[in-house]
Amino acid sequence: MERQKQIALLSECLDLAEGKKPFMSDEETLIPVAEYLDEARFEEERELLFRRSMNVLAHSSQIASPGDFITRDLVGTPVVLVRDKDGRPKAFVNVCRHRGATVELREQGNCRRFVCPYHAWTYETDGSLAAVRQQEGFPTLDLESTSLVALPSFEAGGLVWVCPDPSAPVRGPDEATRSLIAELEGFGSSEAAIFASEARVWNANWKLIVDGGLESYHFRIAHRNTIGSFFTDNTSTFECIGDHVRSVLPRVSILGLRERPESDWNIREHTHLLYAISPNASILMQERHFELILTTPLSADQTRIEIMTIAPKPGAGGYSEKAQAFLAANHAFTQKTLDEDFVIAEQIQRGMRSGANELFRFARFEGALSQWHRRLAERLGRA
Repeated sequence: MERQKQIALLSECLDLAEGKKPFMSDEETLIPVAEYLDEARFEEERELLFRRSMNVLAHSSQIASPGDFITRDLVGTPVVLVRDKDGRPKAFVNVCRHRGATVELREQGNCRRFVCPYHAWTYETDGSLAAVRQQEGFPTLDLESTSLVALPSFEAGGLVWVCPDPSAPVRGPDEATRSLIAELEGFGSSEAAIFASEARVWNANWKLIVDGGLESYHFRIAHRNTIGSFFTDNTSTFECIGDHVRSVLPRVSILGLRERPESDWNIREHTHLLYAISPNASILMQERHFELILTTPLSADQTRIEIMTIAPKPGAGGYSEKAQAFLAANHAFTQKTLDEDFVIAEQIQRGMRSGANELFRFARFEGALSQWHRRLAERLGRA
């Protein structure tokens, strides 16, 4: 992020924290509760939003070396993501071209080739078919045209993006995403490595998960035993970057910032930056590291969430004991804090079916929620 942009955002947060300028949208927004419950709506979102978009699948450090791979289910498509022998990330449908078995069963690892466990058809890390056992039995088989099915992908900002639809055109980031990537790279996202990761399925619609990250109105209440006292009350700002949203969450330390010269102002020291990356990821940028949160919708009322702590790469000797202890404690604390949101999301999901509410009401100071839902409706052709 450019220095002047940081100063402008910190100044805006200071005005808010000092009560000089309320950050409000023009009006309240009402969202039908049915949008979170309807199975047809969910399938439309999954098809039009997730399956046709570039989703963040991994941090680059998860496939740091040639032969490193991970496997995931990406909204219905089994994916194997691998760094090939030339150091390029490649994504493939994790399905053998012979009889459709899953080629790689492990969640992660390193290999020179992929060998299908059914009949041992063997594939290079670039997806090409390398060997067929008893090939004479397949006289019409053309090895060169029988590679693993490739998925559109690119690597940028320390993230690997994949589209789960193999028929989608290969494309890089659009202008807005390039702008977002530039901000992340300015914060060192490409020079970082995964420290810890946890994944869990929660019984809540994926939009409830996004909603919880786009406002700070709940901090002092829902997070009163964790982060509530660290942040000024309900004073976050936001900016849409294309289909993405950047929220700035001021810490209480910002209140003393005017006493210091602007040359000392550091946005990561006095705020948390939350990037909601369409359609499936969030980055919570903290002072010395960040969290990458990946959201995979499974059904209208189930969502898989993976939380990764990403830190500056360690030296040759690895992290020091002090650094390890800090990162482990912070990962656990962040997990605990986010779990507070996800538990409430499950409560909301259960409560929606009671019929108590037909509409959810977003306040004028919850403008990020209103903007995000408006843009979602536009992408679905429902605006």
